[in-house]
Amino acid sequence: MDSIIQPKGKNIINFSFVFLSLFVFHYGSVIFLGEINSFNKITYAIYAILISLVFFYEKYRSKSKINKSIFQAGLWLIPIYILYSFLINKNSLNLGWFIGDFIVIWSIILSILLGSSKKIEILNKDFLDKLMLILFIILLLDFLTIFTIGTEGKIRSFSRLIIVPSFYIYRYFETKKINNLYIILTCFALAVISNMRYAFIVMFLMLMMYSVFYYKERIISFLSFRNISFGFFILLFTTFILYQNNILQKWSFYYLFVPAFQGELGIVNVFIGRIYEVQDAYNEHIRHFNIGSIFFGNGLGASYTPNEWVNFFIKDFSSQGAVSDNIKRHILHFGPMRFYFRYGIIGLGLIFYIIYKNLNHLAISLKNQSFNIGLFFSVTLFLYLLRFVLQPIFNDPMLLFCLLGFFTYYKKVDND
Repeated sequence: MDSIIQPKGKNIINFSFVFLSLFVFHYGSVIFLGEINSFNKITYAIYAILISLVFFYEKYRSKSKINKSIFQAGLWLIPIYILYSFLINKNSLNLGWFIGDFIVIWSIILSILLGSSKKIEILNKDFLDKLMLILFIILLLDFLTIFTIGTEGKIRSFSRLIIVPSFYIYRYFETKKINNLYIILTCFALAVISNMRYAFIVMFLMLMMYSVFYYKERIISFLSFRNISFGFFILLFTTFILYQNNILQKWSFYYLFVPAFQGELGIVNVFIGRIYEVQDAYNEHIRHFNIGSIFFGNGLGASYTPNEWVNFFIKDFSSQGAVSDNIKRHILHFGPMRFYFRYGIIGLGLIFYIIYKNLNHLAISLKNQSFNIGLFFSVTLFLYLLRFVLQPIFNDPMLLFCLLGFFTYYKKVDND
């Protein structure tokens, strides 16, 4: 195998270039084809294959041996889970959903294992500098495309690329270079102009988090009753001025929250569909419940029958590929229920393990006042996980990349 990948000590495959190209094609396709399309589904699968090759190649070269008990357990568990999934979903089997669910759980496990065992070349700062600059350019092109067309659409790739402003905020604190500040301000402007509520809120959160880690002592000394009261007054005054000049009313962030206080649906409208999905998935889970359901849920490709309220909009869902020909729906936005429904307590336990490790890393970094590349991956992963509750995130290679980086640098802090 060494003679194929590394003949005479020279790499014939430049993994940094391959991964960089893959990210460019994946997020570049969003500009012309939409946030989720057939092309970036393929690139996601290619990313999963690439990290699989890297993992098995590194294990092949490594002198450390795999624990036999863990290897045998995995060797039995995978085919049992696949067979169970096929049997429980055979009457409504959608091959695309089946394969997609397997790739998601496989990629999560592999990212954790690879990050915990090896630091690969795509996690160095030189690669990150190149990658983030290219992804920032893609964000600009996405915005310019929408602006040129003249629609009021949102930057579709922004919610999946919050790693870009996170990286430049981290780099600005680290280097104090003014170019990083310009990029940060540009990202804020893009979030506001394109009505990206999620991106705007998350950028404020990441700015606050990095500030806490970098200016911990100064912030503690600043938090007095007088300073907090003055800051709150400034915020109210600014909001009042924006409201009086009809600036807030033109921003979708305003419509997300304010109508709820005026007796309208407002933010309730965002969650109502999620509630129906959870209810339908739960009914489907109970309908087919067995001993295996506890460990594996409803398995790979798990789908549910939408209720009558959803059926009313069946044509819209069908056009997006969300409903199969036999009126089964696969999309389930609420993250904990989604993972239990498809992967049982094994999958749900895996997510809680990631969340626990992430919070633990943040706590250790705050205690030790660590400000390094490991903190960047930890903060970014935390912000992605906030989105896990309301939207699918693990079908995105950038989240897997962030997960890989987090577990690579986690062991360094853990051993300090």
